[in-house]
Amino acid sequence: MLKRSKYTLLYVEDEDFIRRIAISYLRPYFAKIYEASDGVEALEIYKEGKIDMIMTDIEMPNMDGLTLCREIRKDDKKTPIIITTAYTNTEYLLEAVTLNLIKYLVKPMEEESMFDAIRLCFEQIETQNPNIIDLSKEHKLDTFNHTLIRGDEVIKLTDSQYKFLDILLKNRGRIVSYSEIENFVWFDKIMSSDALRSLVRDVRKLIGKEKIENISKCGYRIHL
Repeated sequence: MLKRSKYTLLYVEDEDFIRRIAISYLRPYFAKIYEASDGVEALEIYKEGKIDMIMTDIEMPNMDGLTLCREIRKDDKKTPIIITTAYTNTEYLLEAVTLNLIKYLVKPMEEESMFDAIRLCFEQIETQNPNIIDLSKEHKLDTFNHTLIRGDEVIKLTDSQYKFLDILLKNRGRIVSYSEIENFVWFDKIMSSDALRSLVRDVRKLIGKEKIENISKCGYRIHL
């Protein structure tokens, strides 16, 4: 069950009836909810106050949801964003991946899916800078020393192994695209498909194959 949080939500939806119903439904779980009817209004609200997370529709007048996300992501890579839409569109899904979005929800939204998405947002906010991260009952990641703790064993991670885990953990709950991994792990070098597969294989050996999921043609996602 989702509990009330101390966080603020910016809810963006151009249909007044849907927006009112959704906000009344979500209000018990947030300290405050801001509302906007399009991307232009939402961007103004976002710039004026502290917004902890955003839920926005895609199809809106004046400025659509994806354009809003692009504007926010120019300077803000961390604020969790959930996209809602009445349409299933592969192009939208791939765009959502590149914009570091937490979830892509199809309307009408199922209660369980919506709460799962919000819960992921809460977790991302709360765990952005932990010192020790529990990967499983047997595995912990020491972010200060770049080591993996497995039972009584301390394993020194290579720079690439740590960076790969780091970017997946910072974006837990969503797919991290191949290009994001290349830019973060390889930085100014070119990432070959063989090098990526080798890195993933080595990390899976350390923490368990089931922890890292490959989403074909999109990227990777970590499961804790």
